[in-house]
Amino acid sequence: MNTFKASQSNTVYHDIVALATGLAITSGTVTFYLIAADGDNAGKWFRASDSSWQAAEASAGAASYKGGVAWSLAIAAAAWISGVRYILYAKESGDLAVVYSEDYEDEAGILNLTGITEGGVWTFAKALKIMNAFSVMNMQLKSGTTATYEILDPDDEATVIAELTTNDTAPATIVIKI
Repeated sequence: MNTFKASQSNTVYHDIVALATGLAITSGTVTFYLIAADGDNAGKWFRASDSSWQAAEASAGAASYKGGVAWSLAIAAAAWISGVRYILYAKESGDLAVVYSEDYEDEAGILNLTGITEGGVWTFAKALKIMNAFSVMNMQLKSGTTATYEILDPDDEATVIAELTTNDTAPATIVIKI
């Protein structure tokens, strides 16, 4: 699964190989096609010439050869809608290439599945840092306390990223410090 950021113009890549030989196609015309898999334009193709969605197959643009088997195309930000999944495929002008598709999903949609939203106070990096720290559970008793433990950053084993306070009569409390 490839990801993109809906608010940006995104360059997509696709491998183009010859059906007969499996070797890279390095010249000719390669056209990319982008279909919305869900959302308001589900089942429609993005047409680059006027940034519209079409019910019939429409070109997202002509790609450029990058090297090896890779071809790329910058697709306008108008094509990318937050929370929508896409299918990308490419065709070579002589119908000599193996045709296959790749899936793309908006990174905000993936973050929303975790409850982390773009523009919120928690970044994805912060969430991973905290999850990693709790999985390692490198901690020490906080100085001057008998029931508060400092959970340390697993990268440097010194920075306190959370505090865990235990209590005999209530559930433990956790305070995130980063």
